[in-house]
Amino acid sequence: MTRRNSLYCFVLLSLVLASPGVGRADSGYPEALRAHLKRLRGMLTAIVAAMPEDKYDFRPTKDVRSFREMVIHLVSDNFTHLGYAAGKSNVESDKLAEKYKNIKTRSEFLAALNDSYDYGDKVLAGLNDQNAMDKVIAMRGEHTNRAGAVLEAFEDEMDHYGNFVVYLRLNGIVPPDTENRDKQIEENMHH
Repeated sequence: MTRRNSLYCFVLLSLVLASPGVGRADSGYPEALRAHLKRLRGMLTAIVAAMPEDKYDFRPTKDVRSFREMVIHLVSDNFTHLGYAAGKSNVESDKLAEKYKNIKTRSEFLAALNDSYDYGDKVLAGLNDQNAMDKVIAMRGEHTNRAGAVLEAFEDEMDHYGNFVVYLRLNGIVPPDTENRDKQIEENMHH
């Protein structure tokens, strides 16, 4: 995270904490991050589940990861990036993700993905107004704070979500969020 982004996080939290009736322990910021992680979990779990297991070795071109490799990468990134928010090093986080390196079936992938989100939720449950600005080292040795590391994790997850959308679309599959959104729009038009 750049210094400017860190400053924005600091200013945002400072404004929330300085608001009338808001004490240091109840800004709601950590809960908002957990709610966002829950949404990401739903989106990414659904999109991974939507790909038929016989398509897990699909790759758009020979030079990019297969769908299977992308899911393993996402699981690993969840442990790593959310681990940064807990103050863990890349090496410590890699150890947590190591057991998922050789998984094969869709049910194993979905279980691993859920484990990584459970870990992330546990990390975010430990985040509070008092420690959100604690300095940590994140991706590529970047100096940031715990809240900044969480935001970087979310950015990375959305990058992966975009990749998965392309993989599904190239296989003629409508991503679940799009399909559900279209159904909701249709239902709302008839009410």
